[in-house]
Amino acid sequence: MVEEGIKEANNKLSYELDWEFIEKMAVRMQKNKGKYPPYNWKKPINVEELKQALTRHFIEVQKGNYKDEDMELGHLEAIALNVMMIHYQLRNH
Repeated sequence: MVEEGIKEANNKLSYELDWEFIEKMAVRMQKNKGKYPPYNWKKPINVEELKQALTRHFIEVQKGNYKDEDMELGHLEAIALNVMMIHYQLRNH
């Protein structure tokens, strides 16, 4: 009989994330590769412009419109991506 090894997991970060949602965000970013080069969001971007984009998508959701760019829940994915970009910009620039 082989004894099982032990891996300490107490107080370790647990990634309880919706991987399908993360994949949808990646799909949306991939669709925009014609507009923006890879990792454009890591370059300095005016945060106010990102907030305006976030607001436009949020207003569409508030109106009950979730579909955007042929994506069933595209406005939600766009909101998440805009928040990610704002977060990155505030941390790094």
